[in-house]
Amino acid sequence: MANEQQHTGNLQRAASYASLSVALFLVAAKVWAWMATQSISLLSSLVDSFLDVMASGITVIAISVAMRPADSDHRFGHGKAEGLAALAQATIITLSALFVLSEAIKRLTAPQPIEQPATGIAVMLLSIVMTLGLLAFQRSVIRKTGSLAISADAMHYRTDVLINLSVAIAIPLTAWTQWMIIDPLIGIGIACYILHSTYGIAANALDVLLDRELPNDERQRIEAIAREHPEVLGFHDLRTRSGGHHYIIQFHLELAPENNLVKAHVILDAVEERIRSAYPECEIIVHADPLGFEERRDNFD
Repeated sequence: MANEQQHTGNLQRAASYASLSVALFLVAAKVWAWMATQSISLLSSLVDSFLDVMASGITVIAISVAMRPADSDHRFGHGKAEGLAALAQATIITLSALFVLSEAIKRLTAPQPIEQPATGIAVMLLSIVMTLGLLAFQRSVIRKTGSLAISADAMHYRTDVLINLSVAIAIPLTAWTQWMIIDPLIGIGIACYILHSTYGIAANALDVLLDRELPNDERQRIEAIAREHPEVLGFHDLRTRSGGHHYIIQFHLELAPENNLVKAHVILDAVEERIRSAYPECEIIVHADPLGFEERRDNFD
């Protein structure tokens, strides 16, 4: 288990470092291209990449914190650092979109021609290729780790691909047609798309931070696994939440009243092992109740 967690942590760290490196390189390239072209749509892409650096930096820190083992002050671990990072990313991306929107609206009232379009096109195509390579690596890491912070990072890099593609189209269209309104209109479209994309990032982050239950099909699966044990006579008060890169699951099992403590312990261990085989990265808390014992129960459906 320790080796598996270490491997997961190494993958997440590698993905966060790759993200930060790509963002830093693209900021430098886009600063040069924007100075050469003065394109507002390219400026929108530059601002997005600059904030990518901030967001990726937050991800690097969050992954480092989230992978720390549990300690006396944080006995469920530090996994929620990933949720905080994702929420911070959503905030940063929203601010970048609002800035781009305001700049595009200003450019609508004062159109400006695109200079050196070839430079802008070359940098945007380079951005697309590098971002697609990063996304392929991130997808692999997410598939193996389920990291919320890397998922949030990948989500805004997916929007980057569309942004860069839009800018790569806007620059030649504006330069060749002399319809200078195209550049700010595409900038506005990009800003609106960015704002829309932040909803999913923020919603997933809040689900983790506010201890949202796992989906009903997962809850039903956990209950079904527990009830498979022949000595389990009842199941209630299932509570679940995500601790970032792992699940925390707790529930009550009803057992025959005549069972002694040792037998009850053996049954609980067997049920825990079955659930852990289905959810390897989980922490399980089980309480044993004698069948028919009256107690306070959750009132939820």
